[in-house]
Amino acid sequence: MLLGDSFHPGGEDTTRRLADLSTVGPGSHVLDVACGAGNTTYFLADEFGAKATGIDLSSTLLQRATQNRQSGSVRLRPTFSQARVENLPFSDNSFDVVFCECALCTFPYPEKALSEFLRVLSPGGRLAVSDIVINRTVPPALQTLLAHSLCIAGAHSVGGYESMIAAAGFNRLTTRMDSQVMFEMVDRIERRLKLGSVLAELQNIKNDAALPSAKETLSISRNFIESGGTGYALFTAWK
Repeated sequence: MLLGDSFHPGGEDTTRRLADLSTVGPGSHVLDVACGAGNTTYFLADEFGAKATGIDLSSTLLQRATQNRQSGSVRLRPTFSQARVENLPFSDNSFDVVFCECALCTFPYPEKALSEFLRVLSPGGRLAVSDIVINRTVPPALQTLLAHSLCIAGAHSVGGYESMIAAAGFNRLTTRMDSQVMFEMVDRIERRLKLGSVLAELQNIKNDAALPSAKETLSISRNFIESGGTGYALFTAWK
């Protein structure tokens, strides 16, 4: 994959910061939304002693997550299930924290997803969201497969996320910017491109013709980040 084992900017460092901000601790029941292969789910269980549950739409990724559970060495083994964020298969007031890293911008109905997050949180429960933010119109050159992989093409403004979270019924909303991780993400992808390991993922082309286009898109992305066009934000809010 483009970002290696970590599918969001900042990797475990950002996850740890978001978990601290949302006061994840031993025994906290955490729902990891769009968990993929379960990297964050396992991290929260292992590093924080959380009782973690991961959900995702992809049966392939969930199979990997389940296999990791069999071979992992975490204190509390997470559970995983396939589910849609717009219709979570959990009772009201089931979780202490809902975690959603670099995924809200990919949901077709984020407002509905946020309403579901609120529903399954216990009173006093916390929402923990990290996502790419857009500060101005994305240039046409970034409306590409690579840009979608970077989540730039589908991101919202800081105000857009804040409005959606508040409209869902959350309070005590706090936003923290951490845009340096965007540069680190581009650097990581560039290193992987040099190894030629992701060309087929970028444009479904198995030859070097894809490389110049991918490099150009990354260069434009870097310039867009440097100019303040995009960044990364951590949002926490309470029920």
